[in-house]
Amino acid sequence: MNLTTAVILVALSVAFGLIPLFLTGRFRKQVKVLGNILYPRSRGRVAVILPCKGIDPGFRDNLRAFFDQDYPSLELVFSVATADDPACAEIDAVMEEYGGRVKAYRMVAGIENVRAQKITNLLRAVEFVGKSADVLVFVDSDLRPDSGFVRRLVAPLILPQVGATTGYRWYAPQDTRLGSILRSTWNAGALPFVSDSKHNFCFGGAMAIRKNVYDTAGIAQAWDRTLSDDLMLTVKVRGLGLETQFVPSCVAVSHEGSTLGQTIEFTNRQSLISKIYFPPLWWGAAIGHSLGCFFVVYGLASLLSWFIAGGTVALVGSACLLMIPLQWVNALWLLGSVREMLPQLSDSLARMKWHYMFAASLAPFLSLINTINSLFTNRITWRGIRYEMRSPWETVILPSVQPTAKEAPVLLKK
Repeated sequence: MNLTTAVILVALSVAFGLIPLFLTGRFRKQVKVLGNILYPRSRGRVAVILPCKGIDPGFRDNLRAFFDQDYPSLELVFSVATADDPACAEIDAVMEEYGGRVKAYRMVAGIENVRAQKITNLLRAVEFVGKSADVLVFVDSDLRPDSGFVRRLVAPLILPQVGATTGYRWYAPQDTRLGSILRSTWNAGALPFVSDSKHNFCFGGAMAIRKNVYDTAGIAQAWDRTLSDDLMLTVKVRGLGLETQFVPSCVAVSHEGSTLGQTIEFTNRQSLISKIYFPPLWWGAAIGHSLGCFFVVYGLASLLSWFIAGGTVALVGSACLLMIPLQWVNALWLLGSVREMLPQLSDSLARMKWHYMFAASLAPFLSLINTINSLFTNRITWRGIRYEMRSPWETVILPSVQPTAKEAPVLLKK
């Protein structure tokens, strides 16, 4: 390789390393704009739907957070696949604890082998809600939001151009294991994109949609044989010419750790889902992280070559490693935004900043692993169930799952 090529590669690597800084800067500006919008206080009837399977860390506290929402016309619908799910006893206990002060229901959705179990839980819950709600709020059971979460999430739906709103998830590591920090860092990589209402996507763990938009967009029909609730909803809402608006104050926290193996499984699953349901997102991540990994590896190889044999070309080529401090700066800048959105985590995030900086340099390589994995399979395991995504409109449960017969939804407790 000649000197000119080395200089070009260094210039490209620095330019490439500046792109995330630009995106984070744009994100910070957009978040400030969105945070300053004042909406009339919504009084519409809201149904909060929580699909549950198994017991997440801090499950009861997570459930209590939804019972404690500051919203006047709210009902909670907890949807499980089968009556023997361990989550049922926990849900019942919290419902008894609140003694009917909040309108809440637990229902059994039944099992079908043509879609993700989460989708079946959602569909049956929406059918149960029927016309009793003006707005549907879909949340994950591993989140623990503050009391104003639902009120803020549904507020922008008053705007006619907003078809859906979305929050996001922040994984708050309960330890400093590599898997925990790396999952949080990898997941944070999408934050700079969710603030752009014309090109963002919904996060299934915290999203809201007007019931009439849900019906007009044909969400139920689109979900019928699918696996991804949020990306499919994003596509259908955008098909109506409507926007998805990010609500910065609805970045909810998941308080849990992760092993490295669990993190790889999680990120592989997310990457594969985006390949099937949102190809532009997958291609952007695949190309971007592949180039990022290339520049770092080339810089390391050039530095090693210079130590061994010297040479101007190798020394110049090693300057591609400037991408690493740029990654660190971006990680700290983005972490600052998260601390502003989640002030209750400010101290713990400050203590972990060095861990996040280190993980920021590893995250592109994890994304490269995810990309390579998604090239060779369309199968994932999600909460103990194995799925094959044959297309955006065809998902099957693989035979390792025993119950495959369709069961009628049953309301067990209210």
